This record gives sequence, C-alpha cells and structure tokens, in this order.
Amino acid sequence: MLILYTIAGSLATCYIKISFSIYIAQDHISTGIDTQTLSRYQSILQKDSSLSILMAEVQNVKRPIPDEKTIPFIEEIRCEKFGPLAYGGRTRRRRIFAGSLLADDSWHSLGSSALESYGIYHSITFVESNRTQSSEPRSLRFVPGSDDLRVIQSGIFGPNVPVYIENFDDPEKRPSMLREHMMREVILKKWKELGMTRDDIGLIMDIDEIVSRDFLRAAQICEIPDERWSTAVTQTCRSPLLKIFVPTFEGSPKCVHKGLGGNLKRFAHPDMVIGACIEGIGDSSRHLPAPRGYLDKNGRPQGARQKGYGEAFDYHRIPNGRDGYFPLYNAADFRRMKTDLSVFGATGYHMHNFFVLANKLRFKHAYYGHKHEHAFTAPLGAMNADINLLVKCVHNISDEGNKKQRIVNGLEVFSRIVPPAGFVFVNRIY
Repeated sequence: MLILYTIAGSLATCYIKISFSIYIAQDHISTGIDTQTLSRYQSILQKDSSLSILMAEVQNVKRPIPDEKTIPFIEEIRCEKFGPLAYGGRTRRRRIFAGSLLADDSWHSLGSSALESYGIYHSITFVESNRTQSSEPRSLRFVPGSDDLRVIQSGIFGPNVPVYIENFDDPEKRPSMLREHMMREVILKKWKELGMTRDDIGLIMDIDEIVSRDFLRAAQICEIPDERWSTAVTQTCRSPLLKIFVPTFEGSPKCVHKGLGGNLKRFAHPDMVIGACIEGIGDSSRHLPAPRGYLDKNGRPQGARQKGYGEAFDYHRIPNGRDGYFPLYNAADFRRMKTDLSVFGATGYHMHNFFVLANKLRFKHAYYGHKHEHAFTAPLGAMNADINLLVKCVHNISDEGNKKQRIVNGLEVFSRIVPPAGFVFVNRIY
C-alpha cells in the first residue's frame, strides 16, 4: 500500500511544505499514550507555540505500528530504495534496540524522534549524567516525579515501547569523548539486561539524529552485503557496522547544510551493529576483546581500540583476527570505527541546535561538545561554523566563502537533491 504523506511545518517562524512517499505494509493503527500527562505538559510549552503544536500531535495523531506480517514484493521494493541493502526473503522482522545519551536536549528533537519511530523500537534506553562533558556538575532532568520523565515515559515512542532512563555518575575529570563513550557503555549493558540476542540490531544515535521510519523498517527485514549481519557461528565481526548518514537542519528546517562537496553529508550518523557482534551479546569465547586506551574504576576497558586493532581500517596487530574472528564492538566502536558500508538518502535528518532559547544554545557550547570558552559572551555567529551558518541563514546573509555553507532555499530544492525522508508525521502547520 503506497501512502502519500503531505507535511507542512514551521519552526521559529520558518514555514515549509514537503511531499514524500513511503511504503507501509500491513500496518495497523493504535495509540496508547498517557494523554493526561501530555495535556498537563501543554501548559509548560505555551511559550513556544511550535513545540506546543508538535507535542499536541504526539498526543493526538494516530500513527501506524508495524505488525509481524510481511509482503515480500513490498519488502523488496523497500530494500532496493536503500542500496546497498537487499531483500533476501526474510519473513521475521529483527528487533531494534535503540540508545542515546540525554541531557538538555530540546523537545523538538525528542518529539520528532518519537513520532518518526513510533511503535518500531523494541525499547529505547537513555543515559543521563549528573555532569556535563567537561565534568561540570549539572542537575538531573529526568528524575522521578518530573514532568520530563512522565512525558518521555507516557507512551510517545509507542504503547509497547518501554523507555528507560539510566543514570551515569562518574566524578572523575575525563576527556569529553571518553565520558561519552563510557556513558554509552551503559546502553549496551541495558540491552543485555533486556534480553538482546544475536539476531537483534543495536542502534546508537544522538537523539537529534533521527532515523526515518522507512529506513528503520528496511533495517528490520533487509540484508547487507557479504553476510555482515549474519548470525551464524561463521560471523567474523570484522565489518558489521552500518552508518546512516543524514542531512543536517541547523536550528531550523529552513537552514540545510550543504555538507562536504555539496552532497548534504555531514558528521551526523546514527550507527547500527548486529547483536552477534556487540560486546556482551556476541560470543566472547571466539571474539577476543580489543585492547583499549582506558580502564574504568572497576578495571573494565573503555573507549577506543588501541592502534592496530581496527581503528581507521588498521588491523596490523590482528591481520587475520583470532582464527578469523575479530573483536566485538563496544559503544565507542559504534561511533568511531570506519566502514565501507553506509546509506544516505531518505534515511532521516539531523535536527542540530534546535533550541528555543539562545541561553540554552550558549549553555550547550559552554559545557558540552564544540566547547567555546566565551560561550555566554561571544556573538552567536562567532562561536563556531555551525552557529555562523544558522545566524546568516536566519538573517538571509550570504555565507559564500565560509567554512560551512547552507543550501540557498534549502527545503525548496532538498527533494531534488536527495529523496526526502519524513519530517515528523503531522498534517498541520508545525
């Protein structure tokens, strides 16, 4: 069944209209949202009308939930859309275990992610720390009794999709990326606790890196080349990683990054690995662990692999693995390891810096990634190339010659460059 969704959207007075097509097979309609919680939350959102509209859609719009039935010719069409994926006759959908870090992320990103993936994930695990990337103390946001926790666990990701908030407490001052990797290790631990198997998919993303619904469905049923998602004992785990490149909207859907070479690609990439190749899930007796750069307080290896064990395609210390078997992937490997296998086009979108208030944006750049020493005093456009792009986009100033540039009239030409993905399933102005 071919369904055409027409979407109108706006953020911060930027109005857009997109049309796109997506195949949905044998879906049924269901809700299961705690509407009382969301209704109570609406009063908090009144100062941001676009966010209020989005969360109203989270509450009111019925969304399709995939069931267990498959129609081979539709699945084949879906897989062909995302080359190099291909349909191999699979009849049972893989489960997707999702995970992300969580801090002061905007509800624009959270709500959009919930709408796009509604009912698909087996579960989604968030990890929140009481410290920023720079180790500065911060108050936990998603705590028992808070409106934020009630809303995120109210069923917005689907009536049968549990949402877990895991806390991370490490007072040691560490390199910011190491702290991120250690936090993501909590996700893998939770997946094991939840019963992940070799046949399941692990998806690690930032919550503003939103994978399209159509691609998630494809990942559940399609195969990738060279049996890299095989669950047989012959799985070597040398290259089980699938990177999902997505175009970036900078602060507004109207500001679209050109990316490298003007092809829309940017660093944002949700990452998928088959369970058979994930630490704690795969066979550790065959796949010896890779030496890593750090040990946590419990003596467990953390962070990136040591040189020669696979980083940047460098396997000179283990050219043939151990009898042909290579190390399993930890959480850092999801984000750091390189692969020759990636997908781009209708795969999703990156809602980068979608903050309602400038002080939220400044706080992020003071204490998290892309840190700026004068984040609270510097002109916004001077903080980094991304924010400079946003400022010039909002004021319609040319960014010719800048390090990062936008596509002029980005969304108007977006669908002619890359087949568009769903920009949240709503049918009214957002």
